[in-house]
Amino acid sequence: METVKKILIRNNKTYFWKSGDLHTDAGVIKEEDLNKDISKIKTHSGKELIMFPASYLDQIKKIKRGPQTLLPKDIAIISFYSSIDKNSKVLDAGSGCGLLAISLSRIAKEVITYEKDEQHYNITKHNIEYLKSKNITIKQKNIYEGIEEDNLDLITLDLPEPWQVLPHAEKALKSGAYLITYLPTITQVQEMVRETKKHSFIIEKTIEILEREWYVDGKKVRPMSNMQGHTAFITILRKV
Repeated sequence: METVKKILIRNNKTYFWKSGDLHTDAGVIKEEDLNKDISKIKTHSGKELIMFPASYLDQIKKIKRGPQTLLPKDIAIISFYSSIDKNSKVLDAGSGCGLLAISLSRIAKEVITYEKDEQHYNITKHNIEYLKSKNITIKQKNIYEGIEEDNLDLITLDLPEPWQVLPHAEKALKSGAYLITYLPTITQVQEMVRETKKHSFIIEKTIEILEREWYVDGKKVRPMSNMQGHTAFITILRKV
């Protein structure tokens, strides 16, 4: 499966190149030139573009989406507050398009992700293969029915009723390990907190992340009119 190799930028417009000649509205760039290790490149008509090797963030812009997925602002917070590292074993449930599991796999030693919906399972599988993520196992499984793995350092749940997982998570997580839920409504968070009191977890915090970009050009400085507002509440629990 062919991935993006280079990105090219001109006048705030980005082009993604995989193979072959690249046709842009600024002109054509030959494949032999695109393969060169250079930072600036010209089209056949002499228009100049900036060129970079494609990064992980560039690659994920080309994955299959399908269901609603977590935004980078939320993935970053989950990655930090989970305290995972290169030795961690992680279980993710409600794979969606697989972006959270794939992002966590860039930090953790091993990631397992459960997805019961066949369509979402296939999208996640495609994206894992597209991004060549080697340390992820995907299972078509309903986590409400149980967890096969044990000795886990983190469980992430992007599910409508994550409290159903608490009895299974209690057995599967190490002492001191984290359980993080991603819920769109505060009533779901209330139910999660209520049910948590029946199990061996403490709640560290519930947060939401709001991201506002700014326009800065000389003396022209202002917040952008569009911002990434509420997406979901992130609740961080820790196994006692």
